Amino acid sequence: MIREKRLEKSWSQLELAERSGVPQSSISQIERGSRKYPTYENIKKIAKALDIKLEELEEPAD
Repeated sequence: MIREKRLEKSWSQLELAERSGVPQSSISQIERGSRKYPTYENIKKIAKALDIKLEELEEPAD
């Protein structure tokens, strides 16, 4: 979900990292699914940067 929302804005992972304050490496791991349980703070920051509700990121992917 994060990757899709990021790409809708035509942002790189680095741009999202700069806008959210979350390290690019963490964003990459979250998008790949290798970080199964990202911190609530990081998810909150990413949602704010993407201008979406936190609940949108909690919905399971189809």
